[in-house]
Amino acid sequence: MHTSGLVITFTADPVLASGAQGELTVAGPFTLGEARGPRQAVTLETTDPKATHDWHDWAEALSGVENVEVVFVHWDDENAEVAHAGA
Repeated sequence: MHTSGLVITFTADPVLASGAQGELTVAGPFTLGEARGPRQAVTLETTDPKATHDWHDWAEALSGVENVEVVFVHWDDENAEVAHAGA
């Protein structure tokens, strides 16, 4: 499992921001946490780093999203061994 902690900054337009939050909610790998103003804590859980990168890019491209910051990344030992084997 590859887990990332994100902080997503939404636009000031409440309609666009709400739409982006809704898309994140139904997308699957995202869990929305507490919002403070236009910023919201989000957890992203995927099976591998490539999927994490792809979902990050997808979220960043949503209308209503201004920025996606990665503040934490963790992957379990199994994924660390796979990543090390490919190096």
